[in-house]
Amino acid sequence: MIAARFALAESVEPEPHGGVRARRPHFSASALNAYAECERKWFYRYVCAAIEDPGSAASAYGTAFHLALERFHERYVRPRADELAAMHRDLEREIENAFAEHRDGFPTAVEFELQMRRARRTGQRYVEWLSAEAARAPFTVIGRELPAQLELEGFSFIGFIDRLDREDGSGSVGVVDYKTGTIATSAAQYLEKVRNFDDFQLPFYYWVRTAAGDRVTRLVLLPLKDALLEVRPIVLEVVPVPAAPARGDAPIGTVSIVDLERAKTRMIEICRELTSSQPRAFPVTDDPEACVFCAYAIACARRPPRDGERFGR
Repeated sequence: MIAARFALAESVEPEPHGGVRARRPHFSASALNAYAECERKWFYRYVCAAIEDPGSAASAYGTAFHLALERFHERYVRPRADELAAMHRDLEREIENAFAEHRDGFPTAVEFELQMRRARRTGQRYVEWLSAEAARAPFTVIGRELPAQLELEGFSFIGFIDRLDREDGSGSVGVVDYKTGTIATSAAQYLEKVRNFDDFQLPFYYWVRTAAGDRVTRLVLLPLKDALLEVRPIVLEVVPVPAAPARGDAPIGTVSIVDLERAKTRMIEICRELTSSQPRAFPVTDDPEACVFCAYAIACARRPPRDGERFGR
C-alpha cells in the first residue's frame, strides 16, 4: 500500500525553450540604458515585473524639480537678465508647490524639508546660470516635457524631452536634459558613454527632433543635484565627422553625426535582440557599482560583489 502511494510517475518530455519578449510594444531610452547597464536588470524590470519599486526620496526630488522647471518655463519662455529677481521669486514658488504635490514620495517630514531646501538652493543657482546664459546667447524655450516618438525599422521608441531651446541668432536647436542624479562630469566622459552604447537618451532625442525637421546642434546635460556647486552643463556640439575628444574635464565637447548614427543602429539591434523568438540568457553586469541602487539586487544571486562584500555572502 505504502509502496503504491510513492510509485514514480512516468517522465514527460520537457517543454521546448521559448524566447523572451518585452511586455510592452515600444522602447524608451530608459529601457535601452537599463539593458546596456545590466541585461538581467532589464529582464527583471521589463519582462518579469518582479518588484514594484516604491521609489525613493531621490526619485521624488527629481520628479518634483522637473515639474517645477516645466511650470517655470511656461512663463519664462525667453529668459532675460533684467528679470533676475522675478525669476528667483517665481522658481522658488514653483519648487514649493511642486514639492508639496509630491509630499507622499518622501518617507519622513524631515526628509521632505531637507530635500526642498536643497531644491531651493539649487534653483537659485539655476536662475543665476539661466540669466547669464540668456545674456550671452539669447534663446527661446520651444518645448517643455515634449513627447518624443520615433519609428525605426518597425520599432517604436518613446520618451519625453525635458526642454527644447532655439537660439535666437542662428535658429539652431538644443536638446536639454535635466539631471538630478549623478552624471558624467565632462564632455569627454559623456561622449565615451555614447560611443560605448552605455547611454542612448540624448542620441535618441537628437533623431526625434531631426526627424521633426529641427537643426539640432547641441545636446545638453544640465546637472541639478548639488546645491553647493554652480550649474555647469555638459554640452556636446553636433559636428559632421568625428573630432578629437575634449581634453580633461572640459564641459564642452563634440559628438559627430557618425557617432549618433552608430547609436541609432545599436538601438535597432537591441530591439531585434529583445523581440527575437530565440531562447537566450540575460547575463548579469560585471560592474558592482551598477547594483548599488538596483531594486533587484537582493534577488540576484549572481550579482558581482563589491570589495567589502567579497567575503560577506
